Amino acid sequence: MLDQFKKYLEQSATLRTQYTESLLPMNTNWKQELNGIMENIPKFLEVIYSTVGGTKYEVSNQSLMDFIPGYLLIHIDEYQKNYNDLKNILINYDIDDDFYPILRNYSSDFIALKKDTHEIYTILHDDTDIELIHENPFDFLLTLNNNYERNVYFLDNEKYLDYDMDKEYQIAREFNPSVEFWIE
Repeated sequence: MLDQFKKYLEQSATLRTQYTESLLPMNTNWKQELNGIMENIPKFLEVIYSTVGGTKYEVSNQSLMDFIPGYLLIHIDEYQKNYNDLKNILINYDIDDDFYPILRNYSSDFIALKKDTHEIYTILHDDTDIELIHENPFDFLLTLNNNYERNVYFLDNEKYLDYDMDKEYQIAREFNPSVEFWIE
């Protein structure tokens, strides 16, 4: 999984040369930040935060905000707040499962890791349905890497990360054939 994450960072840097640098420095106390929330740190979060720090919510250069189009990689220093924000959304919708946020957008929608299964879900702030999008973190990263390799991701005229939705669904279906979300 670490190789797939590093590959993703390398591919991100091909379009936005400063992107990987914008995710640094990593916080050397990242384990302490997460141990306050979870008993066992999932391997996926370990891969992320042992490599990079993430993107601050108030990032100054907005062209470096996106980990995937529209979503930033939650900065470790802001993890507790994002975990609480996500938990409040889930409580409002009477969902008992525990999720760990990975990505967030400015509308307070999340891409999150389910605690007990390590599946990846999309959780929208204004929708009571949470939706499975990847059965595991490896498939998530594999899909994202293929989005770069097959030119799903590109820079728009203003140099912001953008994507071709039709191609995204096609690739996601290929690497996540049993996930209903991508069949729509």
